[in-house]
Amino acid sequence: MQIIHLTYPIKENIFPTKIVLALGFFDGVHRGHQHLIRTAREKATEKKLPLAVMTFDRHPKSVYQGADVSYIDSLEEKAYKMEKLNVDYLLVMHFSDAFCKLSAQQFIDEIIVKLETDTVVAGFDYTYGPKDVANMENFPKFAKGRFDIVNVPQQSYDGQKIGSTEIKKAIVNGDIELANELLGSPYMMSGKIGHGLRNGHKLGFPTANLVWQDNKVIPKIGVYATKTKIDGHWHDSMTSVGYNVTIGDGKKVLIESNLFGFDEEAYGKKMAIKWYKYTRGEIKFANLDDLKKQMEADETEIKAYFAQQS
Repeated sequence: MQIIHLTYPIKENIFPTKIVLALGFFDGVHRGHQHLIRTAREKATEKKLPLAVMTFDRHPKSVYQGADVSYIDSLEEKAYKMEKLNVDYLLVMHFSDAFCKLSAQQFIDEIIVKLETDTVVAGFDYTYGPKDVANMENFPKFAKGRFDIVNVPQQSYDGQKIGSTEIKKAIVNGDIELANELLGSPYMMSGKIGHGLRNGHKLGFPTANLVWQDNKVIPKIGVYATKTKIDGHWHDSMTSVGYNVTIGDGKKVLIESNLFGFDEEAYGKKMAIKWYKYTRGEIKFANLDDLKKQMEADETEIKAYFAQQS
């Protein structure tokens, strides 16, 4: 898969042929998004054309409303998921001031048509400007027959609406299992291993401290059953999200993973965490002995959880 960064006004002749173009922001690349992209993939295969997916480098709300938006996926994580879905091109449009001022007709004429689009595939609620005008109902009017349009209906899972908002709410509430069901895969955070206070080493539970990208959705404070990847290998692990209230200063949220059977210096290396289950909240212990006993109990519980999953 090739990643192409676009800036308005876009160049012509980016692709050697016409394309099938899937539209959306695709935060989380959840089950609903996957259905849409697979629909687009089928259409591209049928027409023997490459599949391109267009997203933005930031959420439109952060521009139109000045909102502080949190994200399920970083661009790197989104690209990883897109490649697994057999996308040929991931187009990342820079959501500039000039781009956000385009009218609905200009968006079609100067973006969709200029990309030599044969077919557009988008969700029922996709908008490309003010939603009372720039909606899927009006899309054919602006398209003027220059390309085909596939309107994908809303998707649900076990009676639950599948949407990025619902998934973010589940993550923040610690309902990781629901979030994962809607995502279709475990929620993931990635970054690098940073330096900590090494308190875990003193207790016999060395931890890798995640330094993550800003604006990622942070799971509820507490302890989780997780899998953590270092040096390309996944390890069963228990991960704490908290303020280190027993030992630390209690001012900054830390994400610390104890990898079962792993005790190596790995500062500065890439690290990823997959989240599976919330096991308990953060507790302030009277002393380190009580903290160590609880961590031993956490390890036993989480190992048993993964043993049941295998």
